[in-house]
Formats: sequence, C-alpha cells, structure tokens
Amino acid sequence: MWAVVAAALLGGCATGYHSDKGVIRGYTGGYWEQPGPGELLKVGFSGNGYIDRDTTHAYLMYRCAELALQRHKRYFRLYESLPDAIRDRPTMDLTVGRVAGAMGDWVFVLFDQDYSAGDLDADGVEKRYASYIHAQGGQR
Repeated sequence: MWAVVAAALLGGCATGYHSDKGVIRGYTGGYWEQPGPGELLKVGFSGNGYIDRDTTHAYLMYRCAELALQRHKRYFRLYESLPDAIRDRPTMDLTVGRVAGAMGDWVFVLFDQDYSAGDLDADGVEKRYASYIHAQGGQR
C-alpha cells in the first residue's frame, strides 16, 4: 500500500540529481556509470517523463565533472560513441533525446590530468552546473 502511494507521489515529480540505484529511484531515473573499454567510462542519466532536455543535459555534464574530480583528474573528454573515441573525435554538445517518453543520454568519458584538445575543465563544468543542480533539489 505505502509503495503504491510513494510511487504515485513520485510519479508527478521530475527526476532529481541522484543515482538510479534503489527501489524507488530505479523507477524515477538518475545517473549511472559502467566501465567502458580501456580507460573509458560510460556515464548516463535517464529521467522520467517530467524532466526536460536542459535539466537532463545539466545533470549528465555535472556527473561527468563530479567523476573526474573524484578521480583527481582536472579534465575530461566526451565521446558520443566508441568509433568517435577510437578516432579521438570528442564532442562538446550532448544529444539528449527522449526514449519511451523519458529524457536520457549517455556518453563515453575519458579523464585526463593534463589538458588535451577537446578536454573540458572538470572544476569549471562542476561550478557552472552546481547552482542549477542544487536549485532543482539535487543532492551532492
């Protein structure tokens, strides 16, 4: 009974900034990571039907920066696909799309200590999106 009430209450809310782990959160979306080939990490964010494209983009960018800083790396590079990573063709613009009524996206991320062409500054990206994340009620 309580699970149904909780699900109904959460169903009307946009996905917040949190992991997709957990019983309730698994239904509402969140960020996730999985090892990619080599040094790449596949990072994604999936939302529910109430989240918009800009928020999904902000959450995914913030998560990539957060992971870089957790790994003590100053920079990170985004690739939309493995072929792009193999060719070292980073992207600066994420293509957030709607799948089955919900917003979501994922990227392959390479973390760097030293700057290379196409890298994003982890500290700068985190600062750029931090106030937006916290204004949306996201946790850190």
